[in-house]
Amino acid sequence: MFLEWVSSNTIVSGLIGLITLIMIVYHYWWKLPHLRYPPGVRGIPILGALPFLGRFPGKVIKEWSLKKYGPVMSVRFGPNESVVLNDFESIHEALVKHRLIFQGRPTLKLIEDYSQGYGYGFADGHKKLLDVRNFTAKVLRGFGIGRREMEIRVSDVAQDLVQVLQDLNGIPTDIRMMVGATVCNVIASMVFGKTFERNDKAFLHIVQSIFDSFGDEQNSQYILTMLYFPGLRHIPPFKKAYKMFVEKHFEQLDFCRKEIE
Repeated sequence: MFLEWVSSNTIVSGLIGLITLIMIVYHYWWKLPHLRYPPGVRGIPILGALPFLGRFPGKVIKEWSLKKYGPVMSVRFGPNESVVLNDFESIHEALVKHRLIFQGRPTLKLIEDYSQGYGYGFADGHKKLLDVRNFTAKVLRGFGIGRREMEIRVSDVAQDLVQVLQDLNGIPTDIRMMVGATVCNVIASMVFGKTFERNDKAFLHIVQSIFDSFGDEQNSQYILTMLYFPGLRHIPPFKKAYKMFVEKHFEQLDFCRKEIE
């Protein structure tokens, strides 16, 4: 009986000690910010702040910044701690004055599945990113980026949007596709050397697919979560959102390839 009592007490004491250790680790590792990170939102274990971001993470983070944490804050996205810059001065300080320090980009499985490691935003690897960035910047300067020519180009395309809005004669209208088509036509004027008619079905389909890629009401939160937990892409309903995300991007790539050819 004595041995059973001692054994039982040992197990109970061990469990209490383990729970206490977990609570201490949770408090110091999770609740307290890293010494090298600014204050911010850590959210809940494993998921971090992801459940609280909603459909428009940028707006939510901006609100956190304005109300509590200031222009430089940290946000825990899933298991990853990130520093978020929320005003012009901070962004300029990091990306212009100290651009060599901040020139790296993360490798995201969801993006890699259709980009194959290329692309201006998420090129895989330090050397490849610099090659892509330098090439892109050189070519875009040739098309007038940063000069008067670009302003004229944007103004010309925007006049079409102004005319469309005037033709509405004050009728309440969802202008998302109108503005989206205008932005895409500015890019098309540089990349393809032409613009598209607003009733061009293939062009409108691509504009809509760009909105669907990230802004689809049903799938946007699934896609955001998969950026940090890519393994979820094999499990419903994430699987459906992943399939849609990749298919929409391949549609955009195919459209661009045909125009380039």
